[in-house]
Amino acid sequence: MTMDTTLRHGPASVIPDRRTLAWLFVGGFLGLMAWEVWARLITAWVLGGPLEPAELVISLVRTWTGYELGRLPAEAAHYAIGIFGYPILYYVVSRFLRNWAVTLDIGVWAIFTAYSAMLAFTGQLTAGVALFWVVVSAVTATRLINPNGLVADCLSWGSFTWFNALGVMAPLAGLPFLLVAWGGGLSFMSYVGHVVFGFVAALVFELKAGRRA
Repeated sequence: MTMDTTLRHGPASVIPDRRTLAWLFVGGFLGLMAWEVWARLITAWVLGGPLEPAELVISLVRTWTGYELGRLPAEAAHYAIGIFGYPILYYVVSRFLRNWAVTLDIGVWAIFTAYSAMLAFTGQLTAGVALFWVVVSAVTATRLINPNGLVADCLSWGSFTWFNALGVMAPLAGLPFLLVAWGGGLSFMSYVGHVVFGFVAALVFELKAGRRA
C-alpha cells in the first residue's frame, strides 16, 4: 500500500513564497480548465446539460443569507474557488496533516459506502448508484497497488474535492446529499470532473515543487 504522503520540501510551518503560490494557482487554473471541458462539453453531451457549480454557489448564498446572487458573481466565485481556494486548501492539508491522502481516501469511501448501504437498506439503491459505488471503490483501491505515491495522492485530492462540493456544500445549500437523490448521473459526472480537476491541480503544483514518486 502506498503510504508516502508526508511533506518532502522542508518544515510545514514555512509560509509559501511567491513562486509556490504562483504554481499553486497555475495548477488550479489548469485543473479548472480541465474541469470546464468535462463539465460544460462532455457532461452536456452525456446528460443533455452541463454541470452548474455556479448554481451551487447561488443556492448557498440564498439559503444562508436570503440574497439572490447574480449569475456573473456566482461564476466568478466558482473560478476563484477553483483557481485560488482549493489550491490553498491543498497546500495547508498536504503540508500540515500527516498521512492526509490516506485519511481522505478512507473518509470519502467510508461515508459513501455507509450512505449506499443506507439506500440499500431502505430499498432506494438503484443499479446506477451501486455501479457508482463500485467505481469510487475501485478508484480508491488503486492506492493499494499504485507504485506512484504522487499519482495516488493527487487522485485522493480530486476525490475529496467532489465530496466537499456535493457531500458538504450541497446539503448546506439545501440540496440532496451528493445529489444522489436526483438519480446519480449528475453526481457521477461531477465525481469524474472533480477527480480530474483535483488531480491536475495537485500534480502540476507538486511536479513544479519538486516532488516525485
